[in-house]
Amino acid sequence: MTHSLSRTARSLAPAFLALALGVSSLPVAAADAGTAPISLQSTTAQPAVPGVNADLRLLHHTMLGVGGHPVPATTLLLTPKGTPPAGGWPIVAWEHGTTTPGQKTCAPSQTPELDGGLTRNGFKSDYAWQIGQFTDAGYAVVAPDLEGLGPDASTPYPYYSLSSLARSLIAGVVAARAAESRLSDRWAVVGHSDGGHGVLGVEPLAGEAAGLTFVGTVASAPYVAIEAHAARFGADGKAASNEAAAHQGLMMQQFQGALMATGLKVTQPSFEEASVMGPDLAATLPRFRSLCSVAAIGTIDAAVKAKGKAFKGLKADWASQPQMHAFLAANDPAVTPGYTLHQPVLIVQGNADPFVLETLQTQFADKLTADGVPLTYKVYDGADHFSIIRRADADVLDFLRRQFAR
Repeated sequence: MTHSLSRTARSLAPAFLALALGVSSLPVAAADAGTAPISLQSTTAQPAVPGVNADLRLLHHTMLGVGGHPVPATTLLLTPKGTPPAGGWPIVAWEHGTTTPGQKTCAPSQTPELDGGLTRNGFKSDYAWQIGQFTDAGYAVVAPDLEGLGPDASTPYPYYSLSSLARSLIAGVVAARAAESRLSDRWAVVGHSDGGHGVLGVEPLAGEAAGLTFVGTVASAPYVAIEAHAARFGADGKAASNEAAAHQGLMMQQFQGALMATGLKVTQPSFEEASVMGPDLAATLPRFRSLCSVAAIGTIDAAVKAKGKAFKGLKADWASQPQMHAFLAANDPAVTPGYTLHQPVLIVQGNADPFVLETLQTQFADKLTADGVPLTYKVYDGADHFSIIRRADADVLDFLRRQFAR
């Protein structure tokens, strides 16, 4: 389904994020009254990435954290080789998917594939390939590690926090503009999986600052409709005709709840895991949170295998627990009351994706369309959670070209 595209919106200031939460603990230089600092601390040259023809730097800066205070953050800046076009290189702010539930070292800047260990551990992400496509097309790429991840992180990773994911991108773009004068004032966002979820939160926060032109959003297999995913995986497991499929469904159901409980616990330390899950799943969480994604999934997989149908995991009403219900309502665009977007959006989804299910993604896309969102939604036959990146590449590049040309 394709829908008409709307006008551009103003979003970012070139050096500072507007103060939305009353932060004033750091000095503000050359900022308007009422702004909070995103301060570029330093830059570090990074080694070349095979297949990516770009200059690579790691930016050390601050961002507005979920606690309402500036926190340390790191962002990769990749600029094409050679001379920029008139007006500078347009900016693609790119956000990675789930590389970990909570381990700060599982960050793009800490791995040569720019994917926090996904490829190294068995999930070929194609993240570096996609970034190379963008730089080859003449875009500068801003790729944040995310709040709580990366070498400078000093606070926990607030997994699935939509505002944190969005502000990680915003802060990265602001820091990049401070570090590199040859960047354009026009920018778009692209994200995959949980990064696809994260980019869906950028436009609503664009009014925090002014000065740059936000031109659109690309979400690849965005991780939304969490409660519905957990329910579907659980139902599929119960209906499975063989033991392997039954185990897979149960394990994936538990994985959804473990991720959400991890994110909620960071933003609300008073949250008790026992209110939404049994002791077997709760026992996996300390180790689960300390690992990169593939090993973290393996922890739950092993625990479910050990107990089988006797596994005491998510409670039937887990998503109705008041804190969890509020967390999902605030952070999952599929269920957030009144959620909408006004700038052009492209969502791409594979129908062979075992992690983000096409049927649920299509329901989300239909809801956005019904609400008047200027959405282009494309489903790719046979594409899975990672192959969608290459399958949709031409459509993503075409969408970006058209938005930057407006």
